[in-house]
Amino acid sequence: MKAAMDLPRKLADAGFNVVFVLPWMQIDHSRSASPYAVSDYFSMNEAIGDLDDARQWILLCQSAGLRVVLDMPLNHTSPSNSWTSNDQWYVTDENGVKRCPQGTNWKDVVQLNHSNELVANACSEVLHFWLKLGVDGFRFDAAAFIPDEVMKGWITSLLRLSERELLLWCDGEAYKQSRPWFNGFFYHEAVAAARKSRSDWAKLVDHHSEDTIFYLTNHDTLHAGKCPNDEWPGAYQQMRKLLESSPNHFLLSWCDWKNPSETYSFMLEK
Repeated sequence: MKAAMDLPRKLADAGFNVVFVLPWMQIDHSRSASPYAVSDYFSMNEAIGDLDDARQWILLCQSAGLRVVLDMPLNHTSPSNSWTSNDQWYVTDENGVKRCPQGTNWKDVVQLNHSNELVANACSEVLHFWLKLGVDGFRFDAAAFIPDEVMKGWITSLLRLSERELLLWCDGEAYKQSRPWFNGFFYHEAVAAARKSRSDWAKLVDHHSEDTIFYLTNHDTLHAGKCPNDEWPGAYQQMRKLLESSPNHFLLSWCDWKNPSETYSFMLEK
């Protein structure tokens, strides 16, 4: 975190105005390196910094004209999360064993039981905590797994608490269209389309709605250091310029754009 304190001004000077932060909460490194396997929602991953660092960095971003969107995985937790002491808070199999999210191979997380009101309330407290710390919005990871009434309750509460406009993002165009409280969605199919045909990808960029968020790197693999500049060395700059000239929002990462040793995401709003 301390090494990133000069980043907000650099991003603002480069013309960007939103920073998208992968989950930076505490994880159990002995179980998983994934930032989506959260062991404590109210503490920072010590490899990044502490809460004071996060608060200071958010203020630096905002003073530079950048809004900060935090990626928030509230569909599941690490098996090391203290919440797992409450068996009724999780989906279990016939033997009472906590399950990973159905239809996935996410073996490092266990599925929360969102039909339990205590779970919904606990997740709402997490969102309120980070909103009060200063973030400007959330991207809800795996939002399609979470019941509509639960998600709507969280967002209604956030909007009531916030004195500023919030950025609220989800995954998937169909999901966003049926849930109007989201103001943007990540177009996950874009990277796969680009790998098959960059001309077809360019058509997608031109014809999607303005609430579509395109990207040239898979946001949840940034911590692994992947970089599309390596995947498309001869075409990356042209692809980026096409995004910049489109009416859509888009995300780039610091490793894509400037420094492959760092893994931050940032975004232009139009």
